[in-house]
Amino acid sequence: MKTFNVLFSFLERLYKEYPKSFSFIELTIYCGIFFFSLWIVPFWFWHEKSLARLISSAFGLSFFIVSSLIRQDGLKELGIRLDNIYQSGRECIIICFILTFMIATDLVLHFDNFSFDKLFDHSFTHYLISFFKHALLGISQQFFLQSVVLIRIVQIFRNKSISVLSAATLFSLAHSPNIILMIFTYLFGFICCILFLRNRNIFALGIMHCIVHVASGMVFSLFLAPGFYYYDFNKSVGPAYRGDTLLIAYIGYKGSNLEANPSEKITIPVLVINKSTATWDSKDKKHPVFISYHMLDAKGNMVAYENIRTPFNEIIEPGGSAIVNLIVYAPSKAGEYYVEVDIVKERIAWFKDKGLRTLLIRLSTS
Repeated sequence: MKTFNVLFSFLERLYKEYPKSFSFIELTIYCGIFFFSLWIVPFWFWHEKSLARLISSAFGLSFFIVSSLIRQDGLKELGIRLDNIYQSGRECIIICFILTFMIATDLVLHFDNFSFDKLFDHSFTHYLISFFKHALLGISQQFFLQSVVLIRIVQIFRNKSISVLSAATLFSLAHSPNIILMIFTYLFGFICCILFLRNRNIFALGIMHCIVHVASGMVFSLFLAPGFYYYDFNKSVGPAYRGDTLLIAYIGYKGSNLEANPSEKITIPVLVINKSTATWDSKDKKHPVFISYHMLDAKGNMVAYENIRTPFNEIIEPGGSAIVNLIVYAPSKAGEYYVEVDIVKERIAWFKDKGLRTLLIRLSTS
């Protein structure tokens, strides 16, 4: 206990004498913890992922508590307050109205592509629980962005404009390598940082974060505007953006569009690279791995999800690659189609369902 008191006193003096340097070191440690949990754990501790993340989270929480005691940050300064919830919420709701207008516009422009059935996939209770879960997630993310990152950046630069830009950039980088999501989170983070500096309240920002998260999911998964037919809007980040670390791959094709007769058997040479942490073996008795495909029509609607499997000629170790002659049977009806090349680990999952960016090849039958 005495040792802790001595160390605590030393850190207090260090903070008072060098507040900028102290805040920079704090920010570096927080970024390090985040990087470790998101990028290091999935690859080096994937078999003990939950434990490793629990330990890093516990360390991060302990560090934050000690840091807050040293800095003597008040709850209002951290944005944990309700006295200005109306004023803060009034500004946040403007952003929600803008988003609602975007959704309504998308619905009017692409009404024919809207699937009402998806709205009734689950019960009202399910959606209510999901909303509260996303609300807690939004509040926690805003707390980290504002109460941890932005406050320290402001102390480092002493300039609000530079601080907002820097915090928004870090928030965007935290969502790498998902480029589309990085762009959205930069803009959203920029707006949130401005609103926080105006009215320090993470609860209003957290609820707005939740609404934006849910509504953006509706835009991309329910409305399915034509421009997004062949783009799977993935909200995952880090290694999870490319799927489970056991189900990561690259599929490449350098050929041109395909032409075939109805029901004709064709072969397509494709390059596959095993970017996962597991071995691919088509002869594995429990969970063999094959390359296969899904057949889509010209509008992106699924024609046939399950199709013939093509085995790998040899075992492909992590980091290994192979050229595979994918066997494809053209549809029996003439028309324009897309062959969506995918990989499947039997009785586990299609790689596409775990985040793989599949390969689309145009196929014409006549």
